[in-house]
Amino acid sequence: MKYFGSILDFTRERNADLMRVYHDRLAEASIIVMPVIFQLVADSPASRFWVSEERAAIVISAMAAGKPMPRMRSNKREMFEEIYRRYLLMRKDYPDKSVYELVTKIVNQPAPKFYLTPRTVGEFIYRIKNGWYDNQYDRYRDCRTACGE
Repeated sequence: MKYFGSILDFTRERNADLMRVYHDRLAEASIIVMPVIFQLVADSPASRFWVSEERAAIVISAMAAGKPMPRMRSNKREMFEEIYRRYLLMRKDYPDKSVYELVTKIVNQPAPKFYLTPRTVGEFIYRIKNGWYDNQYDRYRDCRTACGE
């Protein structure tokens, strides 16, 4: 379980991907209405599935075992269903590979969308533009330096 404010390894990549699409959608818009732009960004293809390999492997393993999916929001559920669909196809071609190996390949493939709500997209973009993530990275780096890591 993530704790509030945790920074995932790929946060910078995800933020760059979001900002790339955000700027593309702004450039394409004849009239800029931010809720519409955020919806367009959310529904745009992403460079990868923005979930860690470890988390995806845990959820896909549970799905493959027929276990009920944990409580999750509809976007996350939709994302894991797409990953699982791809997993089943890939497992036929590579039956000797582990769930983790297959899922790692899948989550690093382009995703059909970001699987975020427009509101979440807006919050991420606001934080990116206002330097919130930079402050988090600086605080994390300062903490690791102080701890001698």
